[in-house]
Amino acid sequence: MQMHIFRWIPWLAFLTACGGGGSPASEGDAQTSSLGTPPISYSVVNAYPHDTAAFTQGLELYQGQLYESTGLSGRSSLRINDLATGRARQRKDLAPALFAEGLTIFRDTLYQLTWQNHEVLLYRAKDLSFIRKMPWSAEGWGLTHDSSRLYISDGSDKLYVVNPSDLKLQRVLSVYDYAGPVNNLNELEWIDGSIYANRWQYDHIVRIDPATGQVTGRLDLTDLLKRNTPSNLSYLSQPGSTGEVNGAVLNGMAWDAARGRLLVTGKLWPAIFELQIDP
Repeated sequence: MQMHIFRWIPWLAFLTACGGGGSPASEGDAQTSSLGTPPISYSVVNAYPHDTAAFTQGLELYQGQLYESTGLSGRSSLRINDLATGRARQRKDLAPALFAEGLTIFRDTLYQLTWQNHEVLLYRAKDLSFIRKMPWSAEGWGLTHDSSRLYISDGSDKLYVVNPSDLKLQRVLSVYDYAGPVNNLNELEWIDGSIYANRWQYDHIVRIDPATGQVTGRLDLTDLLKRNTPSNLSYLSQPGSTGEVNGAVLNGMAWDAARGRLLVTGKLWPAIFELQIDP
C-alpha cells in the first residue's frame, strides 16, 4: 500500500494564516456562530502523517494506542497505528463483503460497526483477536460510549443508546439545534460528558448533550486540511479517484483525556491534526 507521508515539523512552521488576514489559520472562530450555535474555539498544535489510502471511518485512543477503522468494500480494515509515522503497527483486513464504519473500545473490547452488513464486530483491544459478531438492524455509521452504554449513529438525526453486551436498545436520542433536527451524524466521540459528532459532508463537528439531544456547540473546521499541510492535495479530486468518487471528507476523532487533546482527520487525508479545544 502506497503511503504519502509528509515530514512532521514540531513547531508547525507550515501552518499559514487565513486568506490574507492577520489571525492564525489554526484558530477557531470565537464570535457567535452565523448558524446560531455557540462556536467552540480551537487551535492546531501539532500534525502527524496519515495513510492516504485509509478511508477513515473511526479513530480511538485507548491505553496509549491509536486505533483506526477504515472503510470501502474490499478495502476495510482495523488497525493499531503509530501516530508519529502514520504506519500500522498491526492490521486486520475485513472480508471483502464487509464495509467497516466507526469503532469504540469499551472495557477492553473493541466494537467495530459495519455500514449495511448489519453486523457489529467485537475484538480484544490488546491484540485485535476476533471475539464474535452481533446483529444490528440499522445502518452503522459512528460509535462511542459512556460509562455503561454504547451510542450508535446511522446517518440520520438519531443516536441509538444500547446495551454493550447484546446491543439491546435502551432509548433513542433525537439530535437538534435552533433550526430543528441535525442529521448526517457520523463518527462519534465522548468528551467530558458530551457527545461530539462529525456530520458527513459538513466541515464541522457538533457537540451534543446526551441527556436532551440538543447541540450545545459547533467546532468549525472549514479548510482545516488545506490551511495546515504542505502536501499536494490534487490526488483527492482527480476524476475517477477514490477521493473524488467517495468523498475525502472530514471524519475521524480520537480524544486523549490524559493530555486534553483531540485528534481529527479525514478520509484519505495525509495528516492527523492535534487540536486544543476550549471546554
